[in-house]
Amino acid sequence: MYEDNSQQIENEVLILYVLSNFDISITEKSLTEILLSPGLINYFGFQTGLRKLVDEKLVNTYTDTDGVNMYSLTEDGTRLLETLLPAITPAVKNTYDAFLAKEKNKIAMETNINAFPFIDGNKNQCIRCYIRENGNKVVDIRIPVPDKETALQMCANWKTNAYGILMQIMTDLNG
Repeated sequence: MYEDNSQQIENEVLILYVLSNFDISITEKSLTEILLSPGLINYFGFQTGLRKLVDEKLVNTYTDTDGVNMYSLTEDGTRLLETLLPAITPAVKNTYDAFLAKEKNKIAMETNINAFPFIDGNKNQCIRCYIRENGNKVVDIRIPVPDKETALQMCANWKTNAYGILMQIMTDLNG
């Protein structure tokens, strides 16, 4: 699974390093995307390292109110990262820094505010819009819509102006 013990350590330190770049918990999907996208760690090495870090309480994990696994760095994980950061080669660190610089805001936003189209049990086109705070969905709206095109437009509008739309809904509900 690993080339050698130093590769295993580097994979685990990379996981800690990526998590240290976020001040929020991030989804397992986002963490996986970040670590695998540059092509420097494989899925099995990532999963093995993540499980070990969780077991050793260096990474905190919990399931949000929608059943999504969320991850963040613990204080012990932060301290260990400070000690082991030199285990990441400068080239690998630079690759992940570049990827994070490009994708960090998008991932943070997708973690906290998102919307997506779906087909419900009655085969109706719908959208689901949510806002997550501290890993829990505080707003979760599901709405039937006339067609896929409308669904995509409404999802895009939510992603760019969720709080404004929510304030309008709240104002209208208050009459």
